[in-house]
Amino acid sequence: MISNNQNSILVVDDDPSVLDSISLLLNKYGYIVISCERAKDVFNALQEEKIDVVLSDVKMPEITGIELLEKIHTINSDIPVILMTAYTDFNITVDAIKKGVFDFIIKPYQPEQILHSVDKAVKYKNLLEMEKSYKHLLEEFNREIETLVSERTMNLMALTIADRVRNPAMVIGSKAKKMAEKKDMPEDFRKDLLCILEETEKLQAMVKDFHNLLKSRKSKFSYDDINEVVESVAPAVETRDVTLVFNLSEQPLRINMEKDLLRVAISLLVKNAMEAMPENGRLTIETGQEEEEVFLRISDTGPGIPANSLENIFEPFFSTKKRGFGMGLPLVKQIVSEHLGKISVKSEEGKGTTFSLTFPSRWKDR
Repeated sequence: MISNNQNSILVVDDDPSVLDSISLLLNKYGYIVISCERAKDVFNALQEEKIDVVLSDVKMPEITGIELLEKIHTINSDIPVILMTAYTDFNITVDAIKKGVFDFIIKPYQPEQILHSVDKAVKYKNLLEMEKSYKHLLEEFNREIETLVSERTMNLMALTIADRVRNPAMVIGSKAKKMAEKKDMPEDFRKDLLCILEETEKLQAMVKDFHNLLKSRKSKFSYDDINEVVESVAPAVETRDVTLVFNLSEQPLRINMEKDLLRVAISLLVKNAMEAMPENGRLTIETGQEEEEVFLRISDTGPGIPANSLENIFEPFFSTKKRGFGMGLPLVKQIVSEHLGKISVKSEEGKGTTFSLTFPSRWKDR
């Protein structure tokens, strides 16, 4: 099998002397060469080996180079195919271009032509593989973010609702208790009040148990560089003609963090900023350290947040968007708080918004 550290070239020609000369040339320059005289051997090689580039003659007895090109792309459309021909037939050229030929080499050729064309094809193949790998990582990252956001949002919503249930339950229970303690209270009515009090106490106990259950789910913290988390968010940013500027500390900025959660918080802030900005906007992400605190600032050149909304943006269910549950920024605040950090916002309508996050550079597990 072929080593993953070297590029493999499949050379196809029915002339043994041509196969030998091209194979020697490519071997000399570090390529792994698989040479084939027959079509059957070509397809076996494509099935059994990792092929980066195919270099084939056009005129062959069993199969033409054009037909081979078409069949190869049926098996794997990412493999660049270079055709060699002594004929400059315009129709052949057009047909090959339509079928996705990577390059043409006209015989007689110079060795430099072969090497140059193969080098371009290898770089092209490597770029395709990098793009696929990038897309896979991005999709995986987005899935992780969506899962974490959903889980944490549901937890936050549940805790918020639990708090909203607990407060009126406490008031009702307190009032019922005071009324039941009155001496002139009719006995039947007292029994009803005591029943209400008993049920409110059950409700409070349920809310407390639910609250403790959610809060007891501990995350795994580690002492890591916040710059690495910020940089990991960058590939997921859809620039949409928005300039992304990083002003990150040259030195590592280590804090106690739960990487996935912190990545969620940063991603939500960046996403909000990107959505708020028009085209040709500017998003700046800055990190640094001031005394014992590490800071992260995310600034945009969007329309800003109305002054009458600023004090409410971290409240659950509050949203300035037409479509939204208003749980994004409250979730960010919750995550920052779990890291013993603080979050603040400055915004000016028509000029933009800056979110500032600060974290202690050191803290002990509670």
